[in-house]
Amino acid sequence: MFNKLLGGPMETLTVVEALELIRVNEAALATQFETWLTITFATIVAVFAGRNLLTRLMRWLVTILYLLASLSVTAMSIYIAESNAQLTALLESRGVTVEVPIFAASVFFLLFLAGVFTTVYFIHMKPDREST
Repeated sequence: MFNKLLGGPMETLTVVEALELIRVNEAALATQFETWLTITFATIVAVFAGRNLLTRLMRWLVTILYLLASLSVTAMSIYIAESNAQLTALLESRGVTVEVPIFAASVFFLLFLAGVFTTVYFIHMKPDREST
């Protein structure tokens, strides 16, 4: 699949340039994660602060907005990961071995899923008792 994508300007990259692009992509993935964390904590704080003001409809609107923002971060992360896969395939075709961060990616994905589900639960949970 990636062999079809490896035409054109990507073929002209040197090994050093391809490795640098992989590092740039890794930094972009970290930025995506930080963006998602910011969105998540902002949502939690906003819901906590305005819990008494949120109607059922508003809770669902916040949920949809949060899920769309999370989907946007996911889509960009997938795009960046696909770019890295192409660069890795290019390097491997030149005999350079690049380690794929499977463990780190798995932990990120599990944390992302747990965070999304927890945030959606937090948006819709009913407190057992109201504090005075």
